[in-house]
Amino acid sequence: GLGKTTFAKEVYNDERVQKHFGLKAWFCVSEAYDAFRITKGLLQEIGSTDLKVDDNLNQLQVKLKESLKGKKFLIVLDDVWNDNYNKWDELRNIFVQGDIGSKIIVTTRKESVALMMGNEQISMDNLSIEASWSLFKRHAFENMDPMGHPELEEAGKQIADKCKGLPLALK
Repeated sequence: GLGKTTFAKEVYNDERVQKHFGLKAWFCVSEAYDAFRITKGLLQEIGSTDLKVDDNLNQLQVKLKESLKGKKFLIVLDDVWNDNYNKWDELRNIFVQGDIGSKIIVTTRKESVALMMGNEQISMDNLSIEASWSLFKRHAFENMDPMGHPELEEAGKQIADKCKGLPLALK
């Protein structure tokens, strides 16, 4: 609920990013690591499907590797939980064929995953009390002037406080 996926979506959909990368793919990994599902999902995202190789992980990975070869790509692996280095290293080897400047963004709530992925990390913290109230107020009083309802302000601040600075909860 800190906004990791929202932040990644903003980057992914940015006009400058659209122009910079020839190939983009987004895949929500979630809790269970499944190389077959991830590989197939990425192939579908980049519009490269071949029913002949649909049930063979190795063939799917070869096809994905070929699809990425020499291209500048951006791949987002959203909500990664698994921190098994060997499993991810297998998948990581598929991406080495990309052109210089290719990027992979990984969102995770687990520090062990971030450390395993290496490179640059952006850590997101909870919102301050002021920022929490501002976000809550913007959504709760969407079409009203909060100053016109002082009796709701104290209750609203208590609710915002209970959300502990988590943007998703505040919204």
